[in-house]
Amino acid sequence: MSKESQNRLKHFAALKSKYQATQYQDSSPASLLYLILRKVDLGIELLDLESNWLQEHELFETLEIIWLQQLKMGESKRLEDEFFHLKAKYKVAKDWESSVGSVLFPILWKLESENSLNDSEIKLLQDNNLTQIVTIAQDIKHFAQLKEKYQATKYQALHPDSPLYKILKKLDTEASLADFEYEWLINNQLFEAIEIFEQQESARQAKVIELKTKYQASQHPDTSLSGQLYQILQKLDADKKLIYSEIYWLEQRGLTETIAIAGELELKREFIALKTKYKASQYQDSSPANFLYTILKKLDSETHLNEQDIIFLRQSQLPETIKIAYDKYASVLKSKIVSGIVVSDLELDWLRNNHYEDIIILANTTMSKVIIGLNKPLCVGLKRKI
Repeated sequence: MSKESQNRLKHFAALKSKYQATQYQDSSPASLLYLILRKVDLGIELLDLESNWLQEHELFETLEIIWLQQLKMGESKRLEDEFFHLKAKYKVAKDWESSVGSVLFPILWKLESENSLNDSEIKLLQDNNLTQIVTIAQDIKHFAQLKEKYQATKYQALHPDSPLYKILKKLDTEASLADFEYEWLINNQLFEAIEIFEQQESARQAKVIELKTKYQASQHPDTSLSGQLYQILQKLDADKKLIYSEIYWLEQRGLTETIAIAGELELKREFIALKTKYKASQYQDSSPANFLYTILKKLDSETHLNEQDIIFLRQSQLPETIKIAYDKYASVLKSKIVSGIVVSDLELDWLRNNHYEDIIILANTTMSKVIIGLNKPLCVGLKRKI
């Protein structure tokens, strides 16, 4: 027997042992089994004819080993495909190149299977600027909490792209749902969430009626949650200023009482701002009809407060406001002096009585300069005459 024939016999025997086919009696290299095992050992996929032949000869263990080996041969490609799918799903940037050996792969796999990441995994993502995955992980956690809260756990998906996540976030802020969102809940038989939404909707309808009564707009028939009237009344109730188009909308519908209330609220906001500006916040009454509002408006317009105003501030125990008023008036007098305007004796007395000595000195100095200036031209004229 030639050396080559001996080697083929040995090779066939080794392959039979490797693939657990030793029970097959024929040891001739001419056997179809030898061809099959050689192909398998080179990573060539079996044909149906060859698989059927192995079954016919009851070489089941051989078939199983071959199947596992061929499965392993394709596993690398499958891992790459699965990683690619996860990177796309979790919005990993295309320029972020990584192999299946990357730590990112098991993190994404865990997020997909367990819907959560621990602190060290979150930090690792942040350190690699993969904040979009962190955001998705946080959304998944939030989604799970909302599903529990609104009894929607029967819906299996947890990815933030799910329509349910947007719907549950609306429920959580008590925002109204669009018709298609309501129908989506019905189609997915999430009746507990529907019931919660309908309870919220009833409460919102009651709120519309309450606001219409509160702001004297009951004569308007609109009770829609998406209507312009509800949006305006919500702004009023949140103590926000109405814009011109909203006032005009109310005027066109004859809601003059509502406009008057809006104006009153605007004055009240102004009064509160003035109290803050002029250190009078401890004064409780914020009605614009209060005399303090008139005083602070005068003070804000640089108008000098009279004795009656000051008495009211003293009686209201607002010493800081008085100090601001005095300082502002003193500043006005100082500006007059600097501009060369002569202040009256009454104004000088006021400065003296309220201890603004520095301004009195300035007034005296300025007056002296004016007198000198008046005398100087006369001297010059006399010299010319001589």
